[in-house]
Amino acid sequence: MGRAAAARALPLAGLLVLAAGTASAQQGIFDGMQLGVESVFSSVSTKTTFASGEQTKTDITNVFPALTVNINSLVYPNLRLNAGGTFEINWLFSDTNGAETDSTISRNRPFFLLRSTNPVFSPGFGYFRRADRARTGLVSDIKLTNEEYAAYLGWNPAGGPQNEFQFLRTHTFDGARAYQDTVKGFGSLVSNYSYRNLNAYYRGTYLNTDERLLGYETRQLTHAGRVNYSGTHIDKRLIWNATYNINYQDLRTAATSESAEVPIPLTPFAGLAALSDTPVTARLSPAPQLMDGNLAAGAGIDIGLATPPADLQARNIGLDFLNPAQVNRLWIWVDRDLPFEVASSFTWDVYTSPDNIIWRREATVSAAPFGPFENRFEVDFPSVTARYVKVVTRPLSAAVPDASRYPDILVTEMQPFLRRPAGEVGDRLTRTTHLVNADVRMRLLDAPSLYYEGFFLYNGPDTFGNSTDTLSNGLSASHTFARIFSAYGRAAFEQGSDPRGDRTATITNATLTVEPFPTLRSSLLYSGQDEKIGGLPNDRYGFFVQNALQPYRGLDFLVGFGWNFTTRETGERARDRLLNLTATVVPREHVNLTFNYDDTTTTRSGIFVGSPQTHTRRLYAAVGFDPVRTLHLVVGEEVLAVSDQRTRTTLDLGANWSPFADGTLQFIFAYNEAMRALEFGKDRSTVGAVRWNLSPRSYVDVSYQRTRSEFVFQKTESRILSCTLRMFL
Repeated sequence: MGRAAAARALPLAGLLVLAAGTASAQQGIFDGMQLGVESVFSSVSTKTTFASGEQTKTDITNVFPALTVNINSLVYPNLRLNAGGTFEINWLFSDTNGAETDSTISRNRPFFLLRSTNPVFSPGFGYFRRADRARTGLVSDIKLTNEEYAAYLGWNPAGGPQNEFQFLRTHTFDGARAYQDTVKGFGSLVSNYSYRNLNAYYRGTYLNTDERLLGYETRQLTHAGRVNYSGTHIDKRLIWNATYNINYQDLRTAATSESAEVPIPLTPFAGLAALSDTPVTARLSPAPQLMDGNLAAGAGIDIGLATPPADLQARNIGLDFLNPAQVNRLWIWVDRDLPFEVASSFTWDVYTSPDNIIWRREATVSAAPFGPFENRFEVDFPSVTARYVKVVTRPLSAAVPDASRYPDILVTEMQPFLRRPAGEVGDRLTRTTHLVNADVRMRLLDAPSLYYEGFFLYNGPDTFGNSTDTLSNGLSASHTFARIFSAYGRAAFEQGSDPRGDRTATITNATLTVEPFPTLRSSLLYSGQDEKIGGLPNDRYGFFVQNALQPYRGLDFLVGFGWNFTTRETGERARDRLLNLTATVVPREHVNLTFNYDDTTTTRSGIFVGSPQTHTRRLYAAVGFDPVRTLHLVVGEEVLAVSDQRTRTTLDLGANWSPFADGTLQFIFAYNEAMRALEFGKDRSTVGAVRWNLSPRSYVDVSYQRTRSEFVFQKTESRILSCTLRMFL
């Protein structure tokens, strides 16, 4: 330990001794200590055959012991100590065509956090150190360190605003300051106040980033405020809600090199996500957790290893800027640290769209940089300007070594940036964005139900001075006839402007539902948009029929078909024919069948680029069978056919046997196939495993995995033997 580290450790040790002495009469400081031991041994043999016939064989042996220590105790009635860390070492011995290499990777994560548990006034401070060292024989020895000092203060007076302040100082560097030397200072104040129907929120942040090797320093000051008020009047016949958001950013840059790239943070309007293997026509749904500022909590998107009956479709993760924005960097945060072989296995396709209906692929980013010390992918691509931007990636492939250790990798946040040379950014860049949203709903008649609906939306100006505003006035009505028929209709006229010009639109929606029996429900849906932007048409009309049928218990059908007609400002006209069928059949108590079929045909005319017609069909079927209570079997197959492309199929098999009722011993077998979107190759993986659960958190796991990856230019075969012991005391 160096002198500086020793100097920091002495007062910390003294504080722990004093705290232990104070708590000795109440509860020992180590009563809340937990120890975790994990030991992994794996052997990987890989043979790669290239198109030329040349072969490369690599054998890797990996020994990976890890120790986790955590102390979580009350050292005083209102003072909680959380300390400990994770200490790992990874020995790797590799042999590639007779060339042997030994390497060692060590990771240390000690931390210390002391914080008051007083509900009104809760100060605290902490120290976190993360160090990674990679040594390869006598060739290289690189050590990367991240030190973080943290101070916290919570103030929550009764009847007053709830306030939380934190300040973090982080220094990331390698031993010789040759590869990385970054110092960050981050401070934030969050205040939230509610009184009856009024809610006020403020978040102020300060971020100072000194990139000493890259040659620039930035200081970013942000003030974000939100005021929301809602109310009801006239015996609750009138309901209204109004929200005002303001966001101020001040970015100052000092650069020694004008060519240094400065990332300018962007403020999106909404987060979006969907599961779809047809990203060109996938419509994304709101995912507000993608931009809530919480880097630890999952946003409902899992890119970890997915096995049937989990959904294996591609993950579409996007943002809505409301006004078209220029962007060329996306940070995708996840909830855990990932090793290089796992992080580098993901491929990210970047898409843009003007309407969240038709998407265009802009770039493909393979092996986006991950970390270090920050659990995020950094996806860089050529600049694009669009309202909607998304990335598309597939869940972790079973062909990746040790993929079984990552069944869940949760996406937590998505942050956009615009990288620009320091010489173009200038010394200072300021921006103030306003978002005003007000809506009102008034019940005019009770039978049939008739409502007036209106709203006003303003957003802007953005980085380029663009703004959007919309004023809408409409009527909606709903009624039920003879307990079998029900109808709903809405019509609204919208007017406003966006960066493309003045906008007018007539929006219409209608639904007719027939439910003659509790087991049969049929709906006819219509949606229309007659829109002009800058004098150019942007129309969309859709008809859809949805039928839900349950002939008897254990047999459920959902059948839908319809058409979309679209006219774009560019002069393109498109017609979509849609068909989907979903069925769930339970013929016996221990048998379950799932069936899903999607069929989409798009025909285009007028002014457009690409094929005049595309036809996409996707079929997925799975059967689950439990012949006895302790044995579960599953078979699933997917077929994807796209016009002008070869049909691709995947097969998935799985078996799980627990000979004992408590499930402490499990035998697992799985065969999985995964398609690659670009290379049209396929990954095949066969896994056999035995797991013995010693306790709810401790287990022994032994597995053997064989994988085969096929590409246009090469084939790779791997055999992986892995033994894992994890114990918590």
